[in-house]
Amino acid sequence: MRWSIEQEEYYFKIYDEDKNVVAYFQPDYGQIEPREREYEIIERMLKSGDTITSGLLYMPMVKFNIRDDADYSIDEIITSIETALARIRQWRELIGADGSDYGIEHAWVRRAHTDYDMLAILLVVRFNRQVRLFKKDILDTVSKLLEPLVEKGLI
Repeated sequence: MRWSIEQEEYYFKIYDEDKNVVAYFQPDYGQIEPREREYEIIERMLKSGDTITSGLLYMPMVKFNIRDDADYSIDEIITSIETALARIRQWRELIGADGSDYGIEHAWVRRAHTDYDMLAILLVVRFNRQVRLFKKDILDTVSKLLEPLVEKGLI
């Protein structure tokens, strides 16, 4: 898969080859002091290509396909929920069995902020090397996690 990346303020949007956003990456900038100069310091870190070793990867996890303006039969709802549950189990398997192989330290699930019919997953990822805060370096590193997700049908 061919990925692209764009910086937006202090995080990065990752796109697939069709220009769909597949993930957001928030670098862990570390303990920044003084707090009142946080944004100025992060801007300087980004411009100079400082290194990071971890961050948060926020991405869609599962869509229920239940619209607000539609009526469904009980069987349709059961099918939708079973499909969603199967996908959630795939995520659990990846995080539980292989998560450390991909640098996943922890995961949280929350309702997606852009779509109330979707759950998103927030992955705490740690890299096995220092990564410079340059788009290419971040994309090269994060894509090593995205590729297995594509192979497993999670993206």
